[in-house]
Amino acid sequence: MRYTNKTGRIICFFCITTIVLAGCSSYVDLSNIEHLYQSENYTQAYQSLEQRSNSLLQAQGPIIVNYDLGLLARLDGRYQDSNQFLSEAERGIQEAYTQSISANLASFLVNDNTKKYGGEEYEDLYLNTFKALNYLHLGRAEDALVEINRSLEKQAQLKNHYEQQMKQASGFAVEKGLDTDTEQTYASSFSTSALSNYLGSIIADGLGETNTRDFALQQVRHAFASQPDLYPFKLPRLVEQASQNPTSARLHLVSFNGMAPKKEERRESVFLSPGNHSVIAYPVLVGRPSRVKAVQVTVSQGPTIFLEKLESISAIAIDTFQAKSSLIYLKATLRAMAKAIGVAAYDAIAEQDEQVTATEQFFSFLFHVAQDVTESADIRSTHFLPAEAWVGYVDLAPGTYTVTISFLDGYNQSIGNKVFSKVDIQKGQTNLLESFCPY
Repeated sequence: MRYTNKTGRIICFFCITTIVLAGCSSYVDLSNIEHLYQSENYTQAYQSLEQRSNSLLQAQGPIIVNYDLGLLARLDGRYQDSNQFLSEAERGIQEAYTQSISANLASFLVNDNTKKYGGEEYEDLYLNTFKALNYLHLGRAEDALVEINRSLEKQAQLKNHYEQQMKQASGFAVEKGLDTDTEQTYASSFSTSALSNYLGSIIADGLGETNTRDFALQQVRHAFASQPDLYPFKLPRLVEQASQNPTSARLHLVSFNGMAPKKEERRESVFLSPGNHSVIAYPVLVGRPSRVKAVQVTVSQGPTIFLEKLESISAIAIDTFQAKSSLIYLKATLRAMAKAIGVAAYDAIAEQDEQVTATEQFFSFLFHVAQDVTESADIRSTHFLPAEAWVGYVDLAPGTYTVTISFLDGYNQSIGNKVFSKVDIQKGQTNLLESFCPY
């Protein structure tokens, strides 16, 4: 069997290319922790994740570890710990974004699975919302308002993030001489979170900042009016903020339910030229329906009310990720084209030989197969974001109450109850009660 220097170089190139382009496994079995989470055993879920954090760190990176620990810690009532974890996740997301903007164009040849996980836009946006809620539980309303404002800033920057990434993709295509359409529009419908603004309004109200409160409520109405696909339900009546009796105190109620969408891999065959095709893989977000259709609140020596749906976190996650998914699709296509050029170059070199050897035939086959097997989608994401948010309020005389929150299914049957005893309601502060149902 003839083995030339030329063949050796090609073999070496093949090996290096396959290592660089191949996706690495990032799967970690968290089914036991997810079962504890679904069973509402948040303490055990948090402790179990702590024990598994090293393996999760190695497979999926520090952003996911810190984000997941932060979400489970807050469900366990560890609000200070939660904010420390979430702050670390936020720092990691910011560093990853800064690095991606300054990355070399050649990074577009690398499968995303081989890179450190940098977080998604929706994860970054809601991170500050949950930090704000944590600060409210800790009695630090001013810090909570800072977090809400940070989330609103990120929402305003969302479009700019994708424009920067599209410029990189266009630059890579031009530099490599790849003929593909990079002038596509990757705009999401999402621009304003009703949840962030509503929380901002009640925090500002508790701090006596009426102008900030009124502006935030106006933004809630704007969110519903300008994004009907993301807010297909009625604007909550409470947004009008009925006047409060000066002798009473207002108890604000916020409830979350369900689980946010999960990533799944999609694979498609892309025909690059006659007789030449490649398989590309890219992630999509798939929603997970919640069983909760209504949330009922009963206050001892007080009224029974129903909360109103304010936001579908799932819908916003899917919408904002569509732009990312489209960009990943384009990057995968660019990689496929770059690999196809390599395959065509190898075939052309082999055809120039007086005699095609078995070795050259074998490696020609491997190059063609590698076009398909080296692609895998990056389906890493955080695991414990909720799917929906509900809000309401009750005006009560200052005092201590027992509050029961019932999560109802489509048949108006209770699928989960939360009883909060000794809920202290005071005038002149932001009284907030938060509940959660994982179903």
